[in-house]
Amino acid sequence: MSESIEKQKLEIEVAEKELKLKDFFANFSKFNRRAFFVLIILLIPIYFVAKFAVAEVYLNGFSKNEITAHQAIVQALPVQIVETKALTMVGDNYSAYALIKNPNQDLSTKELKYKFIFLDAAGKELGSDSDKTYLLGGEQKYLILPNIHLKQQPDQVQVEITDPVWKRRFSIPNILIKAGIPQYQDQTDPIGFTLQSNISNQSNSTIGAVRISAVVFDKNNKIIGVNQRTENTLAPKEVRDYKMFWPIPLATQVSGTPRIIIETNVLDPENIK
Repeated sequence: MSESIEKQKLEIEVAEKELKLKDFFANFSKFNRRAFFVLIILLIPIYFVAKFAVAEVYLNGFSKNEITAHQAIVQALPVQIVETKALTMVGDNYSAYALIKNPNQDLSTKELKYKFIFLDAAGKELGSDSDKTYLLGGEQKYLILPNIHLKQQPDQVQVEITDPVWKRRFSIPNILIKAGIPQYQDQTDPIGFTLQSNISNQSNSTIGAVRISAVVFDKNNKIIGVNQRTENTLAPKEVRDYKMFWPIPLATQVSGTPRIIIETNVLDPENIK
């Protein structure tokens, strides 16, 4: 019985609403009624157009601000130390190099902190030096320490690498820096070995820092000398000369053309303008 009464009340309320709606339109002129219905019809497509336009703007904004790198959530493999060696220069001065490899093909880091540690035969530390670089996915590269003063010739060279922050890179700036053919010779004043050449910025971007590394080989393809320097603020299309010096004669031992390695941190947005 109560359900029947509730149903009747609901029907009465609906009828009252319909009557009020009819009275509302009855007060409109014929022209106004037509205009109202035309407006309603026009509002339907305007609503959907606005809805999709807002969605398009949002998606475009998301695309432009999309992160080009995601921090890796998988377990990354450690950087491999392929080879290390200290090279005697003059007196108590030495240079050193390490060949490293990133076994993670799809993971890169814009900051790889490393440390050269020099030990004697008993494993006692003689000295150390730290620096940082970047490392691309699957990349193999040389870490070079041009000069360090040690109280005696080291028996061992270790390289420690701080756990880097690995990221998957979806886009990397295309920066091309061309290295000229190096010319080298021994000199007498001061006594030593010199290498000179140039680098050319082939891109349309200003590069904040360019690291130039030189690796010199003998006839047995063994490394007998390494050096490194940094050139700052290389403008688009700029060609810049450079010169490197070793305080020992090497020219008679050199075989082939020294290897010149040009690097700039393409993973650092502040380095590419």
